Amino acid sequence: MKELIFYGDDVLIYDFPEDVDIYYAKKPIEPLSNDKTSITQAIENPIKSAPIESRVTKNSKIAICFDDVSVPLPLIKDDVRAKAAEIVIKKLKRIGIAKHNISFICATGLHRKCKPKELKLLLGKRIYSEFKNQIFNHDVSNKENLTILGKTQEGDEIEINKLASEADLIIYLNVTFTPLNGGWKSIIVGLGSYKSIIPHHSPEVLQQGSFMEPNTSGLHKIIWDMGRKIQKKINIFTIELVLNNNFFTGIYQKLYKPIGTNSGKLALWRKLLLSILRRFPKSIKSYTRKNLKAGYQLIGVFAGDIEHAHKKSLELINNQLNVPVKKQYDVIIYGAPNVTPYNVNSDMNPLLLHTLILGYLFNMHNGRSPLRDDGILIVSNPAYGKFDMEQHPSYYDFYNDILSKKPDIFNIKDIEDRYLNNEEYIKKYRKEYAYHGTHALMVYYWGILGLKKVSKVIIAGAKDKKILEPLNFDYAKSLDHALELCNEILGDNYSTAYLCMPPLFLTEFK
Repeated sequence: MKELIFYGDDVLIYDFPEDVDIYYAKKPIEPLSNDKTSITQAIENPIKSAPIESRVTKNSKIAICFDDVSVPLPLIKDDVRAKAAEIVIKKLKRIGIAKHNISFICATGLHRKCKPKELKLLLGKRIYSEFKNQIFNHDVSNKENLTILGKTQEGDEIEINKLASEADLIIYLNVTFTPLNGGWKSIIVGLGSYKSIIPHHSPEVLQQGSFMEPNTSGLHKIIWDMGRKIQKKINIFTIELVLNNNFFTGIYQKLYKPIGTNSGKLALWRKLLLSILRRFPKSIKSYTRKNLKAGYQLIGVFAGDIEHAHKKSLELINNQLNVPVKKQYDVIIYGAPNVTPYNVNSDMNPLLLHTLILGYLFNMHNGRSPLRDDGILIVSNPAYGKFDMEQHPSYYDFYNDILSKKPDIFNIKDIEDRYLNNEEYIKKYRKEYAYHGTHALMVYYWGILGLKKVSKVIIAGAKDKKILEPLNFDYAKSLDHALELCNEILGDNYSTAYLCMPPLFLTEFK
């Protein structure tokens, strides 16, 4: 059966063998009829929480914190955070809170700082213009703006942004795009310091269940433990904004809609246009991807208590994302676009390819993995070796200096310390737009479950075999070649599935 498959910044048409099972995302859940009305109603009717006006006075200091550009992917032109921010500001003004007592904090965690044009997109032009000098990126290296609120039973310090912790009320604007984010993760990771992030972002913890399953993952268990330890020391009112999976907009919706969800036929104009687009220069295709905006729509708003609101969000997002599969497979095929949470307005690089495949794609399931243990992943991507040295200087060094030596993922703690204290990385993180030096290790750790459970990753269409060597990925010149390699390894009798993404979905056994 012919179907579309992403290949970096391209989309290919591939004729899959008849015995390949193909799975698709669900149709988008119908959006709310009016975003601003729905957000207002949620704020005025909070879940298991007193309303905002009863939790503050006219003299209160307010920290409005919000997710950074890593969610959703791609970003939305008319961002729901901006709509929520306007409604919150109007409410605070009605209460009588002075402008100078309101701060905005972009919860970046170990991510790079958001640029002014990105902050303007997230908060809207009106809010950005009015509060420009009161909008801050969280900085995990600014020790003067961090405060320790407690310790876990294991002795790990719980340290978060000082401006937020000292506010009389934190109002958090969260975008729920997958089950990974939201809830206490927004506070503990988004506003946390390195010392509060590394306890749950270690390979030892990340191997304890898929991070797309908050109820069972080791990552979420520690984060929730940390959140509950400091719950009485900070005052939080959360606003969780849940999106559907309406990935494409405009012409892209017609062009990239999977063939199998469109009567199984590929119109001639689509075939011709896809062929023409593949001939465009790489720079134009990269520019188009960086400026692409998604069509995600608001399907739910849950405000109030951080845990109870998040529980509602999880129910709704799982209803949107979970797709039943009938069995585990020996081989799973993915098309991998050059899109991750960590290369927004930037380029794909080999380390990000690792975290996309063995971190995100491998973990996109609820319950058992659709890939049997020691199964094979085939991934369609050109695997370019370019690094954006503005955003990813430590990635470049880690890939070339460390991964090239094939280290044991459980034995690089000393390397982590070197990346933590590297003055050049600190400077580029604090003064420019680089990811924190240790984030290179975090994105490597992110793939620990895939490293343990996948026997082989075959990159179909990789442009350079040498790029794959530090990642321990195998090369195939095409999808046909990749399937031939599987035949050589597994024989003729093996099962294969193609998970047709985007839009993203989670597999689930029924």
